Amino acid sequence: MLVLLETTSILSVAMPAAAAQHDTHATATSGETAAAAWAPRFLSTEQNETLIALGERVIPGSEEAQCNRLIDSILAIDSEKNKRELVQALAAFDNKAMQLHQRQQFRQLNSTQQDEILAAASQSDNQLHAQFKIVKEWVADAYWSSLKGMRELGSTGRLAWDSFPGCSSDHPHN
Repeated sequence: MLVLLETTSILSVAMPAAAAQHDTHATATSGETAAAAWAPRFLSTEQNETLIALGERVIPGSEEAQCNRLIDSILAIDSEKNKRELVQALAAFDNKAMQLHQRQQFRQLNSTQQDEILAAASQSDNQLHAQFKIVKEWVADAYWSSLKGMRELGSTGRLAWDSFPGCSSDHPHN
């Protein structure tokens, strides 16, 4: 079962294949080895770290689910518009953090400071609201299609069943 949130990005088309690769990679390698071997294909190291920090505040556990890796993989093949929107959103959060907190970027702030920026950005009248929605959508799509997110939604990993609980077996099977 693949659960996707409403999206206007390529995630709605590319997510099944990318999610399968994402989950296989996440379970096939050890944490430290995988972390040392992986590098972003599209995002810069700094953008990736900002995405991880934002993602973890938006959906705790998104770092463990390696949402940043899935997002980076999709961005590597996504439209220029979607690439530009996410990169600009990440930059907007870094810029806001630097304005408010002595030139520290979002990823460098403590969790309380990050939450203050995100709480304000979640309000529809805030100048960062559009960027908040972009980041939230990417992280949510990646998280809820990850193995961790799908398990949280109740997935058992099975794709087909011999019978459906509660369904009578007195009708023909086609």
